[in-house]
Amino acid sequence: MKKYLLLPVAAAIAIVSCQRSDEQIPLDPDGISTVVMKLSPYDGDGQDTRTTYYYNSADNLFTFLWAEGDAVGIISSEGSQMKFPIKEQYYGQVEASFDGRGFALISGERYASYCPFIPDYDLDPTAVPVDYTGQTQRGDNSTSHLGDYGFSVAIGSAPTSGQLYFNYLNIGSPHRFRMPVLPGSYSSLTVSVDEDKFVTKGTVNLNSEDESSLISITPTEVSNSIRLDLEETTMASVGNLRCWMMVAPTNLAGKTLRMKLEQADGSALIASAAGSDCPANYRKLFSAATSVYPSEKEVESSGGTMSFQLVNSATPVEVSVASAADWITISSSSTDDRVTTYTFNVTENSGAERLGAITFTEVSTGLVNTVHVTQKKAGTVIGIGGWDSENRSGRAN
Repeated sequence: MKKYLLLPVAAAIAIVSCQRSDEQIPLDPDGISTVVMKLSPYDGDGQDTRTTYYYNSADNLFTFLWAEGDAVGIISSEGSQMKFPIKEQYYGQVEASFDGRGFALISGERYASYCPFIPDYDLDPTAVPVDYTGQTQRGDNSTSHLGDYGFSVAIGSAPTSGQLYFNYLNIGSPHRFRMPVLPGSYSSLTVSVDEDKFVTKGTVNLNSEDESSLISITPTEVSNSIRLDLEETTMASVGNLRCWMMVAPTNLAGKTLRMKLEQADGSALIASAAGSDCPANYRKLFSAATSVYPSEKEVESSGGTMSFQLVNSATPVEVSVASAADWITISSSSTDDRVTTYTFNVTENSGAERLGAITFTEVSTGLVNTVHVTQKKAGTVIGIGGWDSENRSGRAN
């Protein structure tokens, strides 16, 4: 699988344009002598053009590197597909090549390539599938899983006779979702918006003649949410958990991203961030200023007290109870390090089950996190593990 290289930000970045020759491939009598394959870095927030693929510790680069098991598919204008595994000497590099002699066996005037390789030699070049479901991250801020979803495409160009050159264009957009969390182990992150904006499956057309069409996805499945499974992801103290997902290009401008971070027991923190346009080949960073735990509570019909925790209490927040839930009133609040615990009184319920909502609104952004409360109907008793939770605050290092 392709791996990512994520390097620190520097003040100065060497910048070049990534261009592709439109000339036809000249075939010499001996066939193509060399095939060169280069992976491109991603644009990123605050950058207007692509950075050069040369990199060092001073560059702000986020790019694929070839890795063990990688292979590309190359399709000629005759419609045949061939598989070309990446050789070991190119692991950990952005550029690889192989001897192309004999490549004229699938000769044609146009060559297209894609990766990762799909083992279907009758693959339709006008409908190469992409699938962004099933992503799993292991550990905080890990990007190693993204290689399996880093779908890339290229049209062959020949700057010199006998050399076939592929400069791969990245289709997807790597998204980082950062949110403040409590100590604990986390099992999944779900990000949602208020309409079906996320393309979870689709196809790309390798017969496209221009770059914008080449990296355009034709959707086959869309959803209002995307999910990332988490393994071996434990936070020892209050801090920021960073989750990475490869996402199909989509415009999320004007949308509010709702993040739900679950633990193994089903409890969850919730957070919000402002959306923005997420084009192909562009790294997006979404950061939530606050989060709330838990996302919902179920309380006994007899009433009592309950608590919610605001993580990163340095951000001013207004707390309010929905007017229809006059049976819930705020009682007190206390702060420990970066966590504020809000305690609420719940009156006895003498009737049917009732629902209430409490909102935590960030003063500076207007972003809202809403938690839901369900109180059982009169006479119902919740068993062990019910409505009151322990204080989960911790101290950051």
